Amino acid sequence: MNQRICQIIDSAGSLPRKLLQNYKISEASFYVRFKNMDYVKANVEFDTDQFYTRMESDPDDVPKTAAPNIHDWLSILKERYAAGARQFIITTISSKLSASTQTAHAAKEMFEQEYDAPVEVIDTKTCACGQAAFEIWIARMIESGKNFEELVQKARDMVPRINTLFAVDSLKYMAAGGRIGAASSLLGALINIKPVCEFVDGEVKVVKPIVGRKRSIRAMVDEAASRIKDFDRAIIVLQNANSNQDAEYMYNYLKDKAKEKIEVFRSGLGITVGAHSGPGSIGIGFLEY
Repeated sequence: MNQRICQIIDSAGSLPRKLLQNYKISEASFYVRFKNMDYVKANVEFDTDQFYTRMESDPDDVPKTAAPNIHDWLSILKERYAAGARQFIITTISSKLSASTQTAHAAKEMFEQEYDAPVEVIDTKTCACGQAAFEIWIARMIESGKNFEELVQKARDMVPRINTLFAVDSLKYMAAGGRIGAASSLLGALINIKPVCEFVDGEVKVVKPIVGRKRSIRAMVDEAASRIKDFDRAIIVLQNANSNQDAEYMYNYLKDKAKEKIEVFRSGLGITVGAHSGPGSIGIGFLEY
């Protein structure tokens, strides 16, 4: 691994914790709060199990999130520089969904004025499992010894190839966050619509309106499998928000669809995205390289 290249991410991708350690990736945490409490750091002061338990116990208390601030990014950059890193690549959730990209750019400018070390900030134009798949790909490119300039260019070229498909158990949280209208949320609840959605250029688009949870999961996997031409060259990440049984069903259905041995990364859906999609959300992110 090229020890001089440092990979920094925000917590919106909810990268599996083991990979953070294995690839020496630094993470800038989002902040989250419920009513009657101050903002706390996701994955640091509030873990996902606590988070979804709180959401399920009080469904009317819709949490709020805030992006990492300039100081958060700067602290990581300076810490990793002191440890020997001299080139930095930062990936963030879509700039259309959060201010994370903006604060990372501000930190980059301040850091580069003080240190002779380049910082590249890449807006993934997605989040969650798709963002995680992209970040795993970057980690592998660093490990392979790719030089910094080539890595950055390849990463920017890869962004349009990221796929992030997801389904929510309730449309309530997307409505609260302004992703869909209140009328659509109410209608969906009445007729049990579980739409398969995706992020396209940082925005939520409905792929298929599906009635029923299991049918929605199958439709999501079918759509993913139809887009993947070569499973041997695909990085696939499955994430779920306290819906482990459905996640196992999705994993097994995907393996059946692939009809070959495939590598799949699995993790819980992080607090950053889970706050806006709710318990029961489930998704598949992937890219081919």
